[in-house]
Amino acid sequence: MSDDTEPLLSSQTSVLVYKRRWWILGVFCVTCSLQSMIWNTWGPIAESAEIVLQWSDGNIALISNLANISYMLLVLPLCVLMDTKGLKFSMLLCICLLMTASVIRCFSLDPLTATITAYMCGFIQGIAATIPFSGPPLVAAVWFPPSQRPVATAIGSFFNYLGVSLSFIIGPQLVPGPIYEELIQRTTNESATNTSKNNDNGPINFEEMSDGIKNLLYTHSIIAVTTFVLIVGYFPSRPTQPPSITASIPRTSYKQALANIVRNVPLWIVVIAGSSPVGVIGVWIAILDVALKPLGVSQIDAGWMGFWHTLIGCFAGIVIARFSEFFNRKRKIFIITMFVLATICCVWLNLICSEIIDFDLRSLYASCILFGIFVNGTTPLFYEMCVETSYPVAEGVTGGWYTFINNIFGMIFLSLVSVPSIGTAWMNWAVLGSIVIAIPLLFAFRERYKRTEIDLGMADT
Repeated sequence: MSDDTEPLLSSQTSVLVYKRRWWILGVFCVTCSLQSMIWNTWGPIAESAEIVLQWSDGNIALISNLANISYMLLVLPLCVLMDTKGLKFSMLLCICLLMTASVIRCFSLDPLTATITAYMCGFIQGIAATIPFSGPPLVAAVWFPPSQRPVATAIGSFFNYLGVSLSFIIGPQLVPGPIYEELIQRTTNESATNTSKNNDNGPINFEEMSDGIKNLLYTHSIIAVTTFVLIVGYFPSRPTQPPSITASIPRTSYKQALANIVRNVPLWIVVIAGSSPVGVIGVWIAILDVALKPLGVSQIDAGWMGFWHTLIGCFAGIVIARFSEFFNRKRKIFIITMFVLATICCVWLNLICSEIIDFDLRSLYASCILFGIFVNGTTPLFYEMCVETSYPVAEGVTGGWYTFINNIFGMIFLSLVSVPSIGTAWMNWAVLGSIVIAIPLLFAFRERYKRTEIDLGMADT
């Protein structure tokens, strides 16, 4: 046995676990984070970007929506490509697209040019996103043993969200919010001082905001080039020997796989139950600055809320995935419990935002963060349940289907944001509705774990 391997998993089949699987997962995770950071470039700095680039809230929403549209158009063909050509080819395609998307934005910050390149970037990186978002269950299945698959899937999906979290911090740190010159007006009849923003002359730190946006775009490009070097350096498509029994079993043909997916009612139920809240909340958190701006919440505070909402929620996903291994075929109860708690937190958040209860920034932080824990923590479990329900359909195709439906819900939400004069008050209530409709669907879903049962010797292949 070489130093790069760990003990055999079974004496009946030629399966082997390689230590290099952690390198593969690590490089995959870096790519996931990069894609998410590029996707969420503008939301955390919306206030500054709208001034420098002469945009509106609709421009910010449209950039994200273009990514959703391109993703939906190509996710299934590229998932087929991922399974036929292998992970290395797919990852090289992904990182080349991300490099292109990030570099073209660095050409100019002239409002017209920047708008065109931002739209192009949104569309291109949406194509690239098919690999990071659909790939976690495939990477887990190809490289990890059954006992580690849920955690590997959780880590892969975690880094998709980590990129979003980092963008909420990196963006506002590099790009300052607008600062206006104070006009102090005093009258002989009043001793009070009236301070207001001098909107006629614009912010006094326009150049600093412009330079900050340039530095943010350069940062994304540098990370993209570095990640390209890592993938070219070492990223094999699969190990020499499979890590599990089912990893060595051929999956159904892709034409048959799509037919199976369309006819699989339990899969539809679990996909819609997961996609409705995750799809809507994923884009809502990306434009949280827009949603909370009417309440007077600053760009920095909105960024920190988005950061902690996503980051802590994703850590919760890894912990829950690890804990669920001890109850291998009872994942549904975990998700239902999490969604009930998420509903309570979302009601709390809506009551604060509607000022039905007194507005308090600390309470808003707490409700948003707890909400993220209970929603984002379910993502890896949904991936695994979809794969188990659709087996023997290839993991990449199933992951692509799940994220395809996910993006439909996100695209509908962002399309409404772009409607003129619709306002923002509806956004938080739409988020609550997306969770509420998922709970009865989960109660109706019947769990199946055929893939796990084969790997554990509890069922025939």
